[in-house]
Amino acid sequence: MFRKLMDRNFRKPAGLMGRYIIRFLKKNQPEYDELEPLLKLNKGDVVLEIGYGLGQGIYDFARKYDAVFHGIDFSRLMYAKARTLNREHIRQGKVVLHCADFDEYAFETETFDCIYLLNVINFWNEPESRLKKIFTLLKPGGKVIIFMADAVLFKDLKQTKGEPVFYLYHVSDVVKEMEKTGFTAVETVEHTQEKNCYYSLGYKPDPVHVRS
Repeated sequence: MFRKLMDRNFRKPAGLMGRYIIRFLKKNQPEYDELEPLLKLNKGDVVLEIGYGLGQGIYDFARKYDAVFHGIDFSRLMYAKARTLNREHIRQGKVVLHCADFDEYAFETETFDCIYLLNVINFWNEPESRLKKIFTLLKPGGKVIIFMADAVLFKDLKQTKGEPVFYLYHVSDVVKEMEKTGFTAVETVEHTQEKNCYYSLGYKPDPVHVRS
């Protein structure tokens, strides 16, 4: 029972258990550090983070880049923490935070130049439908970056009974699904500090400006 409660709170932190889990989320900084050079942001870009957690990544990027950063997370606890941290950026219009389920929230299509998500895909039971939505939300030439741990890292993980909260995927299968969705120039970059953890990058084709 405790294990199942912990699993669900890692997916959607709330209450006293959620506040305890915040301690673990603060350890994600190396993942954001290695994500940054992959973003290759330009002035005026519009960016979306799915599952922003404490909002530290958005906060750091908004300080450095002349871009607009959106974030969506369905945990009210994370939303409150992230809003407090980013209050000045929100006031300046550099950060826009949403407290909502990505599956249900109606963003306008072709809005974002870049969409990224860290340690989120393992909470999706159907990554195919989410990848299709991400594809529609990107502008032509836009980029998606997915950080995840390969399933081999969890080969000894014991799942709780009933519907799993945490889904295991191989990076190679995610790459194939990205290509099936329509993303091109898909590549993977291994995290330098975390074994069997990867960034998968892909681009939405731009019929006007074909990537060389």
